[in-house]
Amino acid sequence: MWDKECHGLEVPGSNTYNLALYYVLKSPLEEHPLLHRFVNGDDAFRNSRFKLIPYISKGSWIVKQSVGKKACLVGQALETNYFRGKNYLELGIDVGSSTVARGVVSLVLGYLNNLVIEMAFVIQGNTPEELPECLIGTCRLNHLDVSKTVPVEK
Repeated sequence: MWDKECHGLEVPGSNTYNLALYYVLKSPLEEHPLLHRFVNGDDAFRNSRFKLIPYISKGSWIVKQSVGKKACLVGQALETNYFRGKNYLELGIDVGSSTVARGVVSLVLGYLNNLVIEMAFVIQGNTPEELPECLIGTCRLNHLDVSKTVPVEK
């Protein structure tokens, strides 16, 4: 059985922050055809399908306008590395690989402890047979305080 998928977001700044999210399937991977294709597909397929839907549910107008609510095919906008193991797929997403994303994140970091950020991760369905799209998972980042992050020794 396939165990989990991990999404790691590397966020640039004066310090580099990493956010790791883990999602676990409760049923066999084969029961989810689109996800099965994503996990076993090549990077080009994955980049054309992995979608992030952001939403700032609490925050300043400027941050809400900058982040927006539109879905983004992450692999077409940001450098994304995929690591496939026996029972997992890990995604490493470099937010700093895009000038636009780096600018938005820089703005967001300035307001972070006053924000509630919600994100959904979806595998995009492109044909009627692939619908409904496959929701991998969601998360809510609630008033994060980067001063409490733990530095990692290199």
